[in-house]
Amino acid sequence: MRKLLITPRFRKDLRDIPDQIKKQADDLLFALRRNPVDPRFGIKKLTTGFPAWRIRIGVYRLVYSFDQSRLILHRFRHRKDVYKNL
Repeated sequence: MRKLLITPRFRKDLRDIPDQIKKQADDLLFALRRNPVDPRFGIKKLTTGFPAWRIRIGVYRLVYSFDQSRLILHRFRHRKDVYKNL
């Protein structure tokens, strides 16, 4: 299972996320640590040039990247704001 690395920007984003969405994210993160590109979750690779993936959680988007040993959480914001300043 991959180690979870949370960026400072992600921590800041968490303050604005409703508790119900955070709970859904917790459940998904457990699965993503095992398989970060599991097709069951509607994951898509970003095409912005930033080497990352995104997953939908309601109207929120969680942006992450990964390697063999880590799952790195970059952003977690409303869909209209998440891709700004990636």
